[in-house]
Amino acid sequence: MIDPDVRAVTHGGTARVLVELRVSLTDPTALRNAQDEVLRRLTGTGTRLARRYATTPLLALEIDAAALARLEEMHELVMRVGADRIVPPSEGSAPRR
Repeated sequence: MIDPDVRAVTHGGTARVLVELRVSLTDPTALRNAQDEVLRRLTGTGTRLARRYATTPLLALEIDAAALARLEEMHELVMRVGADRIVPPSEGSAPRR
């Protein structure tokens, strides 16, 4: 599943995304192996690794349209590609000084 916001941004540009991976939770090496394989298959595209997570089945990447097309083909490894949005901290109702 590809977030529509990701698809819109990558046409002629790049997008910062979170890639959710399909991994076995019973195999301690599965996460690292899946991350390595996704990155290997993205070689030659406009992909930049932003963050590799050690305990969560995610990769934070900056991708272009070519990388998105490859991610779409990785059904056995990739569950979802979503926009990695920066959310500012909530101001809330802090007391005035």
